[in-house]
Amino acid sequence: MELRQSGNAALDRLTQALGFDVRFYGKSFSWLAAGQTSGIIRGVATTFLMARWLPRNIMGEFRYVLAMFALAGMFAAGGVSASIIRGIAKGDTVIVWAGIKRILMIAPLGTLLLMIAAAERYLVGETHVAIALAYSGILFPAYAICGLYGSILTGQERIQRLTKIAILNNSLFAICFFLVIWKTKELLPVFFVYLGLDVLMRGLITWNEMRKLPKTGSAHSHLKLGDHLNAIGVIQALASQLDQILIQRFAGYGVLANYSVAMLIPEQMKDFVNALGGVILRRFSRHENNEKILAQTKKHFWTMAGLSGAMIAAYWLVAPILLPWFFPQYGEQVLPSLVYSVGLLGLTSIIGLNWFQAQHNLKALWLFYSANTVVQIVSNIILIPLFGSWGAVISKTFTRLALIPLTYPRATPDKAQQS
Repeated sequence: MELRQSGNAALDRLTQALGFDVRFYGKSFSWLAAGQTSGIIRGVATTFLMARWLPRNIMGEFRYVLAMFALAGMFAAGGVSASIIRGIAKGDTVIVWAGIKRILMIAPLGTLLLMIAAAERYLVGETHVAIALAYSGILFPAYAICGLYGSILTGQERIQRLTKIAILNNSLFAICFFLVIWKTKELLPVFFVYLGLDVLMRGLITWNEMRKLPKTGSAHSHLKLGDHLNAIGVIQALASQLDQILIQRFAGYGVLANYSVAMLIPEQMKDFVNALGGVILRRFSRHENNEKILAQTKKHFWTMAGLSGAMIAAYWLVAPILLPWFFPQYGEQVLPSLVYSVGLLGLTSIIGLNWFQAQHNLKALWLFYSANTVVQIVSNIILIPLFGSWGAVISKTFTRLALIPLTYPRATPDKAQQS
């Protein structure tokens, strides 16, 4: 009993010192960590299997199709996820159905883009790549919807259930993917299972969560935020995927495979931390925009900067051992991966960006994402033709570091914009 009381007292002091609910975030992070760990294992395992069992060019083709699919994500209405989290946090569940309508209005443009990309690859004689792109175009609208269960559960703060679903989904996916890649070493069967299985599993889960929701509240103000984030998502998708597309164009599929290994674990670490974004947005959406809350948020910003630095240091210690062990034929990618990981300091921005979303500070969001897009695209176009995958590493790392100051939390200029 005394030990528990001492622990509770320590948590109270830590909460007061750091300015955030240590119990809640600690518990949420623990559950999310378990779910994200299963996602990291899935991501590393699938890439590990491909790197071990697939020829370098086929792995490069696979990464190219995924890059084009992610580029089409500019039309996936990704801002709907933030709208749903924010809406449910405020008791407006009707936002889920309104959000799906938004997605279905925009997603056909993603299908069109992928079909055009498929036609272009077919004309240059890459039939298998063309078929994979066309298949992804057909599934694109369903894919854009099937992940909404995560936003629903995050908005409800049902983190434990979200984690259990993630672990089950990732485990089943990894097993099925292993069996397919074991039996075949070709692009099309691997990609058909990779995408089709994901859509099927997550789609069933999303439907199950949706049918339980009542339709209450109003979706208008949350959709407005989502519409702005959708527009931002268009330029962001172009900026984030252009590096892989340019590498394929200027250096070929083999170099793209090299780059995908160099960025793999840092990107998984980034996704691991970004999984907290929904929880942070949910909590921030319940806060008023006043000086006390703003001061606490600024403290969170610096706390995240310290944690990001610690992650980078840890990766620098283990990567020289981990990468050659996982990917022996890609051992030369250790140094590029270490440099790429320095960009993880940009994870600090998760605090400011979620603060801006919660407080409806659209001006700050547009400023950051517009600057991010311009810097990323210009540096890609200049550096990748000259230095190949090294140019992409330098471009992305520089962009993430240079724009951190734009995400420092600040008051919303016009509080009337808030809802």
